[in-house]
Amino acid sequence: MSNPSPSQNSYSPDVKKSRGISPLWLLPILTVILAGWLVFKAIQDAGERVQIYFSEASGLIAGRTTIRYQGLEVGMVRDINLAKDLQSIYVEADIYPEATKLLNENTRFWMVKPTASLSGISGLDALVSGNYIAISPSDEPGDPETVFRALDRAPADLLAEQGLSVTLRARDLGGVSIGSKIVYRKIPIGEVYSYQLDDEAKNVLIKAAIKEEYRHIITGDSRFWNVSGIGTKIGFDGVDVRLESMSALIGGAIAVDSPEGGEPIGDDTVFRLYPDLKTAGRGIAVKIQLPDDNNISASGAPIMYRGIEIGQVTDLQLRDERKNIVAFAAIQPAFSDMLTSGSRFILEEATVSLSEVKNLSNLVKGNFLTIVPGEGKRTRNFTAIRQNDFDRQQARSIEVKLLADNSFGLDKGANILYKGISVGSVAGVKLVDDKIHIDTLVDAEYAHLIKSKNRFFVTGSASAELTESGLNINVPPAKQLLTGSISFVSEGENSAKDSYQLYQSKSLAELAKYNLSGSSKLTLFAPELPPVSKGSPLLYRNLQVGSIADFHLVDGGVVISASIENQYKHLVTEQTVFWNRSGIEVDAGLSGVSVKAAPLKSLIQGGIAFDSLPGVDNKQNGKWVLYKDFKTARKFGQVITLSLSGENSLTQGTDIKYNGVKVGEVTLVTPRFNSNKVDIKARILPEYASKIAVSGSYFWLAKAEVSLSGVRNLENLISQTISVSPGKGKAATQFALHTQEPAVKGVTFTLQSETRGSIAKGTPVLYREIEVGSVTGVELGEFADRVITEISIHPQYAYLVRQNSIFWNTSGLDVSIGISGANIKAGTVDSLVRGGITFATPQDKQLRPVAKQGQSFFLHAQGEEQWKQWRTPIPKP
Repeated sequence: MSNPSPSQNSYSPDVKKSRGISPLWLLPILTVILAGWLVFKAIQDAGERVQIYFSEASGLIAGRTTIRYQGLEVGMVRDINLAKDLQSIYVEADIYPEATKLLNENTRFWMVKPTASLSGISGLDALVSGNYIAISPSDEPGDPETVFRALDRAPADLLAEQGLSVTLRARDLGGVSIGSKIVYRKIPIGEVYSYQLDDEAKNVLIKAAIKEEYRHIITGDSRFWNVSGIGTKIGFDGVDVRLESMSALIGGAIAVDSPEGGEPIGDDTVFRLYPDLKTAGRGIAVKIQLPDDNNISASGAPIMYRGIEIGQVTDLQLRDERKNIVAFAAIQPAFSDMLTSGSRFILEEATVSLSEVKNLSNLVKGNFLTIVPGEGKRTRNFTAIRQNDFDRQQARSIEVKLLADNSFGLDKGANILYKGISVGSVAGVKLVDDKIHIDTLVDAEYAHLIKSKNRFFVTGSASAELTESGLNINVPPAKQLLTGSISFVSEGENSAKDSYQLYQSKSLAELAKYNLSGSSKLTLFAPELPPVSKGSPLLYRNLQVGSIADFHLVDGGVVISASIENQYKHLVTEQTVFWNRSGIEVDAGLSGVSVKAAPLKSLIQGGIAFDSLPGVDNKQNGKWVLYKDFKTARKFGQVITLSLSGENSLTQGTDIKYNGVKVGEVTLVTPRFNSNKVDIKARILPEYASKIAVSGSYFWLAKAEVSLSGVRNLENLISQTISVSPGKGKAATQFALHTQEPAVKGVTFTLQSETRGSIAKGTPVLYREIEVGSVTGVELGEFADRVITEISIHPQYAYLVRQNSIFWNTSGLDVSIGISGANIKAGTVDSLVRGGITFATPQDKQLRPVAKQGQSFFLHAQGEEQWKQWRTPIPKP
């Protein structure tokens, strides 16, 4: 068998090129397009990614918790993370594209979850679908924002936007809470959505929302009151128990009522929230301005008309910067015709006295108001007045004001008598600026008795008065004795004064008759009341020129009022001094006994004398000073104050002397506890005051000095005295008290030495053993390498100190012991005791110039023999 040849059996294929896309590529292309569309759709559906921070993550689930706007899902929580500060968590959520316009910097988020409370159940839809996040956009434009912090609860203003928003002001929150219902005739028409304290933290502001369909119910006259819980009031009328509905008991509620005729209101109108229905006082609202001290109850004080209650006071407030007290009240609509400008509200007060008992129950319940109808225009604002003021306005009486220093036991209701007949009464007694003001009302029919020179005096009490004619006892009728009364004398022109003085007795009123026309008033001050009485004589050199009108206690003493006849008032000058002239004055001394008896009248009643005594301090705070006797007044003089630093040994009575002559004495020593000082009050005798009590005077403690050179001020060993060197300046009252006598002014020099030795302040400076100066100070040098001694040379000896003078210490003994024996050198006996510094001038051919003040010299420890032998002649200039 043979194989076929290649040429016979070969086949050549026919190859053709494709000119299009293979259908096999369609599937991957479609896949890519579909995937791209899905990615684009996913990105588009994802919307805006935001971060929301929460305080806790309870109820949040990634991929399940939705974000809703008005029930519509607008986003989804994608992830939950812990914040970096570990104090909160945040979620990453996607807001759907159609809802991204809800996002800006003012957008708010909060968690909605089922909540059950006493006031109801909220978030019920979250019980089925699970917790979700609510979103609330803002009406105000803002910048874009992707990071937010969630609120703890739903915003309060969302509820307010759903209807009419009102604000209720209350003293406390009571049983009201967020969610408490606002009810009108037991129908809920709104609810409370927030509360807070006002700016002064004195009241609670409760925000409530009224549903839109009930907006018309609330008007400017609406009244809100609390109906939460159980209300109980226990009083003298019995027990009042108030029980509301179960929902109000549990969750709290506020009731509202709106009288007819009220005007519509706008949002955020403020109303008063009353604690109960009675206080709210449903009716026509009026405002009544009350007088001070009205004792009106802020809750339920009745308003009466002819014994019938027609309204109630609902509240009291301070108005006009706390100057006025305003009562808010409600009047029953049936009596609205009485609310006119001519009507008057009268404050009915309790009156309990021996002459009258009225409105006794007011002591327990408080005062109330009555209305007196009048004609006029319709009004809602009134002013309440007291009964006395109302009587005066109706021209039933006229007002007379009396001034006194004492109330004399008088009280409201006391009778005003004229010749024993009652013509008026006391309307009130009050204290004004330390003066008693007694307001009285005189019946209009007796108005003609009130004249320009009327004198009023107390007649309602028993009195006894000792006069030169004997003992005068006055006992009024029994009724006046119990209630007190005021009588008066009608004299003068037919014109009433603004006020009159009330005198304690008829005799003082008679004395005032003269004083009103022919005398001038003097006011005196004394530490205690002298033995004088009203009517005691005022004497000038034993001649009566006036009398004592009155006296009263003040802080620190007694103020005495005296009158002096006008013909003698010129005797009172700037140098006048007053003293007690009562009884007998006895002045006993080494020169004998002097007895002076006052006039007979002043022996019985006491008296005050005066005369001109130059130099005596005669006034204090604008009042004349009354001295206890003439002797005290004569020596009182000018009061000065001395200030002493350090230990004090002075006492009251210490003498102040000048050259051994007494010129004054210490009257009081007072320590300053905040410093180491003592204030010393002293008085300078009048005849020396012009020389001593002047600036430049030098006061010092005089000390006894006993030395070998003599004895000075020996009397100071027994008792301390103060010495004074008169000045030449103007009058003064403040001085320093020194411990050293004034230094003689001389020429000062400085001595330098290696040691101090026995030198001290006061060490004498000697020239040929004659004291020509003294040491005024000893101290260390600036670098503590030497001792600096300052000396003062008397001016008449200053020429002895020359520029080359030599100073040495001559204090104590100079003892030297050698082979030849002991050599003892001593100065004078005085230098042994006090020490001393000696100086001499060398015997040069030419006398050196006088040393200038302040020149410094070296102080040698001891002198050389040749220095002591110098006899340099120095001519006296």
